[in-house]
Order: sequence, then C-alpha cells, then structure tokens
Amino acid sequence: MANTEEVKNVIRSWVALDDESRQIQVRQKEIRDKKAELSATILDFMRSNEVDNFSLEGNGLGTISRTVRTSRPPLRRNVIRTQLLLQFSDQPQRVAEALRAIEGIPEGDDMSVGGTQRELLSRRIPRTATVNLS
Repeated sequence: MANTEEVKNVIRSWVALDDESRQIQVRQKEIRDKKAELSATILDFMRSNEVDNFSLEGNGLGTISRTVRTSRPPLRRNVIRTQLLLQFSDQPQRVAEALRAIEGIPEGDDMSVGGTQRELLSRRIPRTATVNLS
C-alpha cells in the first residue's frame, strides 16, 4: 500500500507543478504581448525621429538598438526549374543536371532585389553588469 500512496503523492506533485507551469506560460505570453506592444511604440518613435540607439542610464542597463533587416523569399525548386527550362528549352537533360547540382544554393550577395524588410528592437547589456530591477 505504501507504494500506492507514494505514487499518488508523486502524481499530486506532478499535477501541481504542471498547473504552476501552465500559469507561468500564460503570464509569460502576457508579458511577451505587452513587450511587443511597447516595442511597436518605441520603434515608431525611433523611426519618426531617426534615432537608431538609446543608451539606457543606470548601472549597466545597456542600450536599445533599432536595426532594419532585409530578407527575400527563398528560391523554390519549382521556380528554378521553370526558369531553367525557359532559358534552356532545347537542353532538358542539362536542366536536370543543373537542378541536381543546385540543391545547395548559397545565399546570393545581392539582397537588394525584392524581399521584405523587418525592423528589430534589441537590448544589449554589458557582460560584467547584472540587472536588478527590484
């Protein structure tokens, strides 16, 4: 019987920890959503005032930076195949060979063609400093 009681206690503890974990996840999502909302406000301010960095005053709070990244959609095998067949319509065998060789296309150096831009907000904290916000 002691074995059954131990298992029941372990299960109760596990359920309690699972409940606590779920509550923390809900709170974490609320924090992420609020942070995203505040980030949008900060980014709007930085964009409209042409500010790229905020240096935070205090004991090692670091900086908040705005960066713009440009990315383009990945090349799809279907698009590559279609374009190769259009360019080399008289040589379908060479197109098949080229497709086999292209499987690991390195990223192109020219990122100015097409793509989307994303603004990111990041905070950098000096390594030696610890942040205590209590």
